[in-house]
Amino acid sequence: MTPPLEKRARDKTAGFSIIEVLVAFVILSMVVTLCLQVYASSAKSESMAHWSEEAHIVLRDRLAALATLELQPGQQAEGVAADGLRWTVLAGQPIGNGDVGSGRGVVWFTAQVTDPTGRVYTASTSRWLGETFPEEAQ
Repeated sequence: MTPPLEKRARDKTAGFSIIEVLVAFVILSMVVTLCLQVYASSAKSESMAHWSEEAHIVLRDRLAALATLELQPGQQAEGVAADGLRWTVLAGQPIGNGDVGSGRGVVWFTAQVTDPTGRVYTASTSRWLGETFPEEAQ
């Protein structure tokens, strides 16, 4: 006994053809690739933001600790922070009041921090070295 004509026609169109499956697979592959690229970009941005934040903390710490470094004009101090950031603080030559070689005047301090990826962060500040008020002659 053969099935009715409509039943036979419906059986031939049931399911997906190989072309439809391949097109769906290509579309799915493109979407997955795009998602992986977005994830990789996001992870890289997060890593850069992390190191930037850590570097700025070290910069602020080193500039705040200038008194403990006891740098004289023309000297520099170097070190490595606990998280692997390398830092350098350089004291420039005095500018302004004071005799040449007296070590008094405004001194620029420049701090640099290098993160493990090789990016360099720099900050500067100035300090007055010398007497705040000259001593009165006796």
